[in-house]
Amino acid sequence: MTKKYILKPGKHQFAPGSAAIHDNDNLTDKEAEWYLKKYPHIKSLFMPLPSESTASKQKLNTSEGGI
Repeated sequence: MTKKYILKPGKHQFAPGSAAIHDNDNLTDKEAEWYLKKYPHIKSLFMPLPSESTASKQKLNTSEGGI
């Protein structure tokens, strides 16, 4: 299963005053969505999500022998 939310490398602190304990090994998409709603400023800690048009282009290039 592919994760929808990918953190940048390292451990991250989401809530003010909490420890930096979050990483890709212990964060589920459901938890990421909850934290992002509660603390929208943490968006910068995540890798940008590819847009559908980018994903479609990559799929097209792969199926045509491209990238």
